Amino acid sequence: MPDNRSESIIDNQMLNRKIVYAINKAISDDVPQEIRENRLETNNRHIFAASDYINDNLRKHVVKDEVELLAFNRYAWEGRILIDRANRVTYTISTHQTLRTIIRKNRNRPHYLQSILYAENSDCEGSPKQLSIGDLYPDFVGSSFDAEELEEDYDKIMQGSISKADGYKHYIIVYTSDHHTISDIEMLLLDKDFAEVDKISLMEYVNPDFASLTESGYDVTEEQDEKAAEVRTLPLKLKPGVKPALRAMEEEA
Repeated sequence: MPDNRSESIIDNQMLNRKIVYAINKAISDDVPQEIRENRLETNNRHIFAASDYINDNLRKHVVKDEVELLAFNRYAWEGRILIDRANRVTYTISTHQTLRTIIRKNRNRPHYLQSILYAENSDCEGSPKQLSIGDLYPDFVGSSFDAEELEEDYDKIMQGSISKADGYKHYIIVYTSDHHTISDIEMLLLDKDFAEVDKISLMEYVNPDFASLTESGYDVTEEQDEKAAEVRTLPLKLKPGVKPALRAMEEEA
């Protein structure tokens, strides 16, 4: 019988606030400032800049005590997984558009989310009354990889930090942005076939009540001080050999 963790999301409001802060800061502050300070004729490099700033903000503003950030490599692409040790939950962050692209048929290797969902959410089951990705996209046929492939890939991703037997659950934080503004952000609990089990909206944290943040122990002063002290990076330059790397990033991002 599935336990409650397999049926509903643990709503860790304090952690949710910090994660949304990290994402929103990247989208509405970091990337626009990068564009203003390093204006080029075109700004295609910013397709991937948001995720880099998000990951940097997770390290600066979210990692603390029992919350860790695990680095993993996928060919030419670098990813990050947030780990909440206290509640045995892992998190990844994606756009809604990227999540939809994962369902493409005939992948020659597992997407990292396929492996993570298989290992951590196998005992979850999306309700047939809920609209799954398979309903939205009829060509989705689920994972074409066997259990051994997915488990081996999961172990490579986690590098011994977490094992399938540890009983973690995986949540995906997905967002949509337009003109450097988050228009939708939510947390999803999906089963191994990407069917929705549970979800919660995180939009209330996009423009937080700073008084309530202070009352709950969120160090606003620290965040403001860090923001004021940040040194912006130099313009990103495309170097020889970057196009194959970009293709790999598009595959995994």
